[in-house]
Amino acid sequence: MTTLPAAPPPPAPGTPVAAISFDGDDTLWDFDSGFDAAVEHSARLLSEALGPPAVTVRWLHEVRDEVALGLPGAGPGVVRRAAFAESVRRRGGAPGLAAEVHRAFTAVRAERTELYPETLDVLRELSARVPLALTSNGNTELGWLGLEHLFTVVTRAAECGIHKPDPGIYRLTAERLGVPPERVLHVGDHPVEDLAGARAAGLPALLLDRTGRTPGALTSLRGLAGLLDGRHGVTA
Repeated sequence: MTTLPAAPPPPAPGTPVAAISFDGDDTLWDFDSGFDAAVEHSARLLSEALGPPAVTVRWLHEVRDEVALGLPGAGPGVVRRAAFAESVRRRGGAPGLAAEVHRAFTAVRAERTELYPETLDVLRELSARVPLALTSNGNTELGWLGLEHLFTVVTRAAECGIHKPDPGIYRLTAERLGVPPERVLHVGDHPVEDLAGARAAGLPALLLDRTGRTPGALTSLRGLAGLLDGRHGVTA
């Protein structure tokens, strides 16, 4: 069981939240909705191009995991491209096939990734009140989901070289927002990458658990409106 670091002292009553940072995958959108469809589509394309035996989703995951071990610190996009290249190499595929499959993989992710039902309404409401930031280890593009205009700052691990739960990525988000860390509220679904990492950087943080199994966690983004109305000791 992971031991979380102690939370910083909670904001004093009335301390304003000046900005909100969000995780993306499995916080604002369902990562698996697009990812699973994209991997399945890639397996079909490779099977058609390479012939029997069929390329399976399981095998693609295994190759990806092997490739990732040899690329420590690489972003998910780099690893995925390298994994397709290795998959094609192992099966003796034609030059250029890996790039073609990666383009198709990305297109399916862009088309099939789904927002959670409340996400768009909540972000529209909050962005009218405070600046919003995305702080993410992933590479899901806001533009795929029509969210890019709602965010002032985007901080990605692949771009800045700092990966959650390193507190540095959260400090960078606060710096880019021009807001002290203690006034940037971070919201995410991972107890270590989001909750522990943000708190270690001095940001107040809230855990989102849509299953409802974590005591005290948000079960929906709709609960954020109450925070900005001052019902939990913070106001906008």
